[in-house]
Amino acid sequence: MTDSSSDSGKGTDPSYVQRWKEQTTGFDRVRSVAFALQEPRTAGWIADEAYVSEPTTRNHLSRLVDLGILVTDDTSNGRTYYPDPIYSRLTALRELVNENSAAELAEQAVAIQRDIEAWKHEYEVDDPSGLRATVAGEELAAEEARTRLQQADDWGSAKYHLSLLRDAIDHYDTYTARPSASA
Repeated sequence: MTDSSSDSGKGTDPSYVQRWKEQTTGFDRVRSVAFALQEPRTAGWIADEAYVSEPTTRNHLSRLVDLGILVTDDTSNGRTYYPDPIYSRLTALRELVNENSAAELAEQAVAIQRDIEAWKHEYEVDDPSGLRATVAGEELAAEEARTRLQQADDWGSAKYHLSLLRDAIDHYDTYTARPSASA
């Protein structure tokens, strides 16, 4: 089923967009774009990216907010939308627990902890913000500065993923428990 409001521009869109529109509903595209946001965006921006009319996008976004998937913020530029951090974290936790055993989660945590220890040792700092500070505090070639900033971003992502793994490991039995069926 396709969203009839999303057919505007059909024939002028690139072929990958036409396939995307044929294989998904407007709601699916709005949800996909909104859930991948790295920063808050307006309904108009999301509508353009999802190839859905702005009024229909606003309706879909309102539904996603009601479902607790997105949060809003009213700014001077209008209402913006962003993935709800709690929903995002719980979704990531569910994926980890569904796709890994407790032992596999522990192995992943050890590997990430090793990466973090290597960054601490290599740059002689305790965290990603300390690594970013070295870019401003030292005379570095542009390439080295970019590398350090990328490493700082990777370190930040690793810390977040490690926190998810620790949560999943600490509560694995609770997250995987199923109630017994009554006779």
